[in-house]
Amino acid sequence: MSEKTFVYGGKQFIPVRQFHGKEGDFFAITRRLRTDLGLGFFQEDYYGKGSKKADYSHESFYAASTDKNCDIFRCLENGKLYVPCEYELQEYMGHPQKARRKDYER
Repeated sequence: MSEKTFVYGGKQFIPVRQFHGKEGDFFAITRRLRTDLGLGFFQEDYYGKGSKKADYSHESFYAASTDKNCDIFRCLENGKLYVPCEYELQEYMGHPQKARRKDYER
């Protein structure tokens, strides 16, 4: 285990990096975030009873983190990138999701 690796909610995380200017503003970055119900790290009953798998708070995540200034973290168990947000740990997709034409035709 790396010296930067830390455990939170029974999963191992490692700090990856901070956001940088070329990723855009707040709104551009938030388009790259999505809920990961499989991970299930969000505040109590945020998505309904029984969907939460681990207690989460923004403050407790950073208290456990080995890098207090990092914005993006990798979960070592599933390899996905995550961003600690106010109510949940959200998956970071890296590149904005583009809407496909067939998504609108449903």
